[in-house]
Amino acid sequence: MVLPTQLVTRYQVVDRELVGAPADVVDTPSHLNALERDIALHGILVPLDLAFNEEFATLDGHHRLAVARRFGLATVPVALRRLTLTPRPWWAQTMDPQDFTVLDAEWSRAHRMMGPRPLDS
Repeated sequence: MVLPTQLVTRYQVVDRELVGAPADVVDTPSHLNALERDIALHGILVPLDLAFNEEFATLDGHHRLAVARRFGLATVPVALRRLTLTPRPWWAQTMDPQDFTVLDAEWSRAHRMMGPRPLDS
């Protein structure tokens, strides 16, 4: 599914344009530039992971989100996941009630489209 970039951005922990990842993880400026070239050619192939509940949300995909903003993309591909209320990760961002309404509706719609699934045995 796709969601507004502005909505997704509210749940980032850091802006990778301003705060790089630890050097032992990735060279952020080089990584962003390489990712920018790849996304320019192919688009965002791996959706951002936005996990949420009524109280908070977590986001994985800060580099892809930074590049999406470089391009001025109005929407980004997102995989939504529901989270339990506890435990609350330290990096979780407080949920905006209007965003929750949007995310919950999108998550419900996506799961209705998948249809009934067989029960686990």
